[in-house]
Amino acid sequence: MTRLSNESVNAKELNELLATNHWDVHPIENLERAIESSWGNICARNENRKLVGYARILSDGIRHAYICNVIVHPDYRKQGIGTAIMNESLKLLRENNLYPTLVASPGKKSYYEKAWF
Repeated sequence: MTRLSNESVNAKELNELLATNHWDVHPIENLERAIESSWGNICARNENRKLVGYARILSDGIRHAYICNVIVHPDYRKQGIGTAIMNESLKLLRENNLYPTLVASPGKKSYYEKAWF
């Protein structure tokens, strides 16, 4: 079972997840700054609390928010985790009266269009 939450995330564990998609960040301090500047983080964790999915939210806190860095560990794909992360992200934005904007790779456009944008 995977648990979703808006929580802070450790840069080392996030970088390990990002590396599964060749997105790892060096030096790690750059990732730490990115996390600190985030408005929100949606984390998906397995039963052992391992980070298996993630989305970062940037916002002005007034009107607009950007969902970026959506990733699911390859071993956990095709289980609805990415969809759950997006749903949780959008729910959090709705609760805070923020309008979502998605930042995504061009090749992923159809995935997001069919469900949310």
